[in-house]
Amino acid sequence: MSKTYLIWVKGLAGFLLLIFTSAFQEKTDISNLSTNYLIHDNEDGKRLVTLQSDEFRAYSARFHHQLRYDDGQDTIAPKILNYALQGYLFLKHTDELASDRYLTVIDFTLFCNKKRLWVIDIDTKKVIFNELVAHGAQTGEEYAKYFSNKYGSNKSSLGFYTTGGTYFGSNNLSLKLSGMEAKFNSNAFARGIVIHGASYVNGDLVTRKERIGRSFGCPAVSQKINTQLVNTLKGGNCLFIYSTTADYLQKSAILNANLYITVDELSI
Repeated sequence: MSKTYLIWVKGLAGFLLLIFTSAFQEKTDISNLSTNYLIHDNEDGKRLVTLQSDEFRAYSARFHHQLRYDDGQDTIAPKILNYALQGYLFLKHTDELASDRYLTVIDFTLFCNKKRLWVIDIDTKKVIFNELVAHGAQTGEEYAKYFSNKYGSNKSSLGFYTTGGTYFGSNNLSLKLSGMEAKFNSNAFARGIVIHGASYVNGDLVTRKERIGRSFGCPAVSQKINTQLVNTLKGGNCLFIYSTTADYLQKSAILNANLYITVDELSI
């Protein structure tokens, strides 16, 4: 057998191996990407889907369509509600919520003088609060742009929280918050990030076309509604603070979790 022939055979074998390996890798990658959308059956024969599935997005769209608002309330964006429901169900299924009655959503992509806080009664699908809310002094001026989990940053923190107990401090009645996301808001409790009333958050400023004030990082609300809001949300409910920050959306362990739930839970 000639040396030239052996070289040709070895070259052909290497080429075929490369094609086989590439095809296998492509198949593996596609399989991994598709796991978010697979439907499985659990031991009881019930269909399971992930929180990133088309089925979940359809559920979120139905939920958004069925939300009921009072006159004068602003509507929440469908995409943000989808994210909020993902985290709410994740925390509910991982037993992090002592109460699953209320879901609070803060949309920090909006202008500060917009009513960018919503409280949703999950049972009735009713928006029971839609209020002004301040962001941190170092988070931005009219718009919230910069976020931090660091003590002393005077910045707001993104992500999912659970509400805790209440106390009376320098801002009177306040609601403790526990951040549920490492890197993004896990220091919230130690930083003293709470819901409280503030004189610099009120509708009169908006009417005069003045910018509402900013906090040390707390989601501060109007003194007029603070007591009612705090007493409604206390005791382990879910709160979500949203922005379009790519680092958060890509790295949030909660938003990107492959948690499976039954299709029955998506019935409305």
